[in-house]
Formats: sequence, structure tokens, C-alpha cells
Amino acid sequence: MARDLFKKAYQPLVALGASYFVVLGLLMVPWIQNNAIYMHRMKITWRQDLTKPEEFGFAKNQVAPFFLKTPDGEDIFAWHVLPLGLYKEHRESLTKQNTGLITNPLESENIKLLMADPEARLIIHFHGNAGTVGASWRPTYLRSLSAGDPSKIHIIALDYRGFGLSSGTPSEQGLIMDGITAVSWAVNTLGISPSRIAVVGQSLGTAVAIGTAEKLATHPTNPIELAAVITIAGFSNMKELILTYNIFGWLPILSPLRPYPFLQRFFTRFIIDTWESDRRVASLIKSSKKLNFIVLHAYNDFDIPWQHSDRLFVTAANATQPGNELTWLEIMGLKEKTEFGEESYQNKWPMARSNGHSIEQWVVRWGGHNQVVASAGVSVIVAKALGL
Repeated sequence: MARDLFKKAYQPLVALGASYFVVLGLLMVPWIQNNAIYMHRMKITWRQDLTKPEEFGFAKNQVAPFFLKTPDGEDIFAWHVLPLGLYKEHRESLTKQNTGLITNPLESENIKLLMADPEARLIIHFHGNAGTVGASWRPTYLRSLSAGDPSKIHIIALDYRGFGLSSGTPSEQGLIMDGITAVSWAVNTLGISPSRIAVVGQSLGTAVAIGTAEKLATHPTNPIELAAVITIAGFSNMKELILTYNIFGWLPILSPLRPYPFLQRFFTRFIIDTWESDRRVASLIKSSKKLNFIVLHAYNDFDIPWQHSDRLFVTAANATQPGNELTWLEIMGLKEKTEFGEESYQNKWPMARSNGHSIEQWVVRWGGHNQVVASAGVSVIVAKALGL
């Protein structure tokens, strides 16, 4: 009797374990893995029109939707979001424009306002996986990011290739090309100085932001150094992320195999897009003269643990050292910590050791994985990083 009960209780566990390994096996298939990592087919905004940003809570013609053409021929959908204070000043003329998709963004008053102000700042924003520029909390935090100076901070937000209305299929090098396309267009077509541009990424977007900035800074003939690189809820590299990531905040991927590291190593060998942000951060710091690098994470992020920000901060700090690398404990002992009460705390790498760079880590106490971008503290940090 007891043996029969044990068998009945044991069978569901065996089935669950078998199902788990079947799923891991399927994730080794490139097409399935690509869809699982980027989730670009999960648009979330099916019943909304991305060419009508007013449906996402923006004022009439506050946002100019347009496409950018990449060097490899993809059409990348983007929003140019006017800061609300500037929009308020020009609302009467802006609302007289036609609404919807803009075929030539240089003819829109929105872009002209950006180009006409030599003190304007530009954030190029890279969102996380799944959805579009209009999905979930993204419209809210696109409005919030400029709140630190609501007349000066413009935002260009992209949907990567394969996402939303953009053409193509996502890949690591493809998404970085999308980022470079946006920065190059802002610099070369709009005439915005790189010293007034910051790339800001959230979740997967942090890897895109770092990859974009590193590629620009290491260009052999025409290197470009941006005003700031800001990561929010980022990760050190894809292999480390898979070991700690929880889908939807509660469904683990490889962490159940923690007692079996050889199995973890086996499955991570099949990751195609490795997104080695830690390696790229080191290259970026060493190739820049005075980079402003900010790592920001929420303490209550249950999707990507905040400890990933430690890894990025330590890597960036070590990249400033001309000689031997410092240990993790040495860096944590040398950092300068400032408490901001219930809002956050800041770790800053000492300027005397930074070789001209500014390297900061912020751990905020609110916001989780997504809402953190919309917090007031983040708006202030971003504005200060842009020199405002």
C-alpha cells in the first residue's frame, strides 16, 4: 500500500523532470532559442497602432514615429519623444501637423526643435526583450526619463529588427547595428554632438547599449565617444544570465541544475548570442578618454538579480587600472558609498583611480525589473549624467 502511494507521488515528479529536460533540449535548437531569448513575436500591442502614439498616452504629435534604414537594408521603427515642457511651449504649431507615420523626419517640427537647440540632450533608448516601444511600462518611462529637465531631454526609442513594425530577424550583431544606425543618424544627419547623446538600455537593452557604445568607441578610423552609457536592470553576459534568470520573475531556466554544474556548463555551450557585456564594458572603458558609465539596478528585481550590476561595476572599475587587476574585495573596499535613504545607494569608483572616467553603480530600493525606469530617482540620475 505504502509502496503504491510512493509510486503515485513519484510519477508526477519524474514527468516534471522529463518535461524540464525536453524544454532545455528544445532551447538548444537555434530558431527556438532565438525566439525564446528575444521574444520578438510577443508584440503585446496587437490592438494598438504604433504609428499613433497618442493611443499610448502621449499628447497629440508629442511623438514623431518614423523609420530608419540600416546599412544592411532593414527598416527600423522609432519614436522621437519630445520633452513635455518643450512640447507645451510649441503645442499650438505641433498639433497643426498631420498625425501618424512621418516619411521624412527632417521635415517634422519635432525633429527641427531638437536640431535647433544647441543645449538639447538626446537619449537613445533600447528596451528589453518582448513587446514593442509601446508595450507595458515603456510609454510611461519614456515620459519619465526626460522629467529631470522637461525642456531639454529628447528621446529616440527603437524597436529592433524583428520587433513591432521593424523588418528583419533579431540577432546580436543585428541589434548592435540597429543601435549604431540610430546614433550615426543623430550625429551625422541631425548634427547632434556625441557629447550631448546618452545611450540608455533596460534589461536586454543594456547589452545593446553597451555593444553599440563599444563598437563606436573602438572604430579604427572614426571613433565616437558618447556623453554617457547607462544600464538599467542589466546583466553581465548571457551565460551568467541564463544561470540566474527567472522568466516572469518566478520560472527559472538553469538554476535548478545548480547542484550539477557540469550540466549547466553543457547547456550554456549551446547559447548562440552570448551578449558578453562585461567583456565589452572593459573594452569600452579602455577605448574611451572620459566615459560616464552608470550601472543601475533595483534591489527588488526578481527577473535579473541586482548582483549582476556588481559584476559590471567591478569590470568597469578594473578596466581603469593601468597595471594588475584588483580583486572583487579590493574594489568593493575602495569604492565610495553614499546612502540616499529609502531611495537608493550609490557606489562610485574614486576619481583618483578612474583615469578620467566616471563610474557609478546605483541600487534603488523600488521598481522591480520594469517600473524602476519610471522612478524619479532614475530621472535625476539620467539628467545629471547628461550634464543637466
